Amino acid sequence: MELGASSRVLSNNTLLRFSPESTFRRRYQVPVNPTSLNHHQRRFSNASFQLSNSYSIRETTYKKVVNMSKVDSREFELSSLTALSPLDGRYWSKVKDLAPYMSEYGLIYFRVLVEIKWLLKLSKIPEVTEVPSFSEEAKSYLQGLIDGFNMDDALEVKNIERVTNHDVKAVEYFLKQKCQSQPEIAKVLEFFHFACTSEDINNLAHALMLKEAINKVMFPVMDKLIKALCEIAKDNANISMLSRTHGQPASPTTLGKEISVFAIRLGRERQEISQVEIMGKFAGAVGNYNAHLSAYPDVNWPQITEDFVKSLGLSFNPYVTQIETHDYMAKLFYAFVRFNNILIDFDRDVWGYISLAYFKQVTKAGEIGSSTMPHKVNPIDFENSEGNLGKANEDLSFLSMKLPISRWQRDLTDSTVLRNMGGGLGHSLLAYKSALQGIAKLQVLYKC
Repeated sequence: MELGASSRVLSNNTLLRFSPESTFRRRYQVPVNPTSLNHHQRRFSNASFQLSNSYSIRETTYKKVVNMSKVDSREFELSSLTALSPLDGRYWSKVKDLAPYMSEYGLIYFRVLVEIKWLLKLSKIPEVTEVPSFSEEAKSYLQGLIDGFNMDDALEVKNIERVTNHDVKAVEYFLKQKCQSQPEIAKVLEFFHFACTSEDINNLAHALMLKEAINKVMFPVMDKLIKALCEIAKDNANISMLSRTHGQPASPTTLGKEISVFAIRLGRERQEISQVEIMGKFAGAVGNYNAHLSAYPDVNWPQITEDFVKSLGLSFNPYVTQIETHDYMAKLFYAFVRFNNILIDFDRDVWGYISLAYFKQVTKAGEIGSSTMPHKVNPIDFENSEGNLGKANEDLSFLSMKLPISRWQRDLTDSTVLRNMGGGLGHSLLAYKSALQGIAKLQVLYKC
């Protein structure tokens, strides 16, 4: 509103000025004679001058914004400098390992995988006579589409989506185009998406995204973090340390014991995360196999789809609506929040121990500890870790609270927020790496 008002004023080459002094006089019928102004009125008079100056500054700022808007938009295409999220900009190098799984590319890839695997499954069902068993050549061709999927393929899907305005349908059309040249598969192109609602494809794709990202990216870094704490605890098992309760000196303890507390706590939560069942559904538009039974009433579709979901390495959820209920996601993300909370506790404790000179931080050659105080080495790694854990927990907690809620048999709000899963994991990953970086710089100074 303020910018809009400035626009209208500036278009008339005038500058809007508000004088609290004149308003005060009109409201309370105070004489204009300056000698009659009391202390409060003189203050309003000064405010009028200050506000006029602030509007002059705003006018200059507005003109700069107008000039910036004239810059060629190509100069603001996505890069590390123009990314809206620091995960995709400043911190990209530390979180890019998640990109093959948690990005739009990853979502498209796993959708392709699910559609192809479903067609292969249909070819093994005798009652579905329209889809006969594929030859090894045809199977190899389909598997090649999965194994050889690349960025150009993903971009082609996005190009198709511009026409269909439907992301899952774009994947189906992409596969049909790719398979027209293969004689066997060309005869059954319409069965890629047989009896499926979009959410049948999406929920399995999201489950596979999480499964792969956690197993291949998150767990290895979490394990490194826990191992690093175990090593500190072991190396300093006999180093005495004055403990602090309520911030005050208390009874003696050992550094090794205090660090081992965090290692055990984090290890326990890591184990909890690994035990969460990643689930999937494949029961059609409202979870009742309506289209399946209408086409092939003699097929045991609940068993067929259970086998299919399990073949992808997922657990099967038979009681669903149009969507998988997302309860496992809530459990999974809350488990990450607990892990992250323990790490926040560690970050703050180590920050305090550094402040008490229990630890010294060893920097690399060329690193700057403070921009203006060269004698300082700020504990920025632990502060960065704490800050990113807070952001991660905010994202993960929201997902945990929102995803299990969907109106009747489904609404689209889950689809909207599921695209933000990468943010919670990304900030968590960044925090784990920051903590590891800080731990590597620690040097024990204090000994009782």
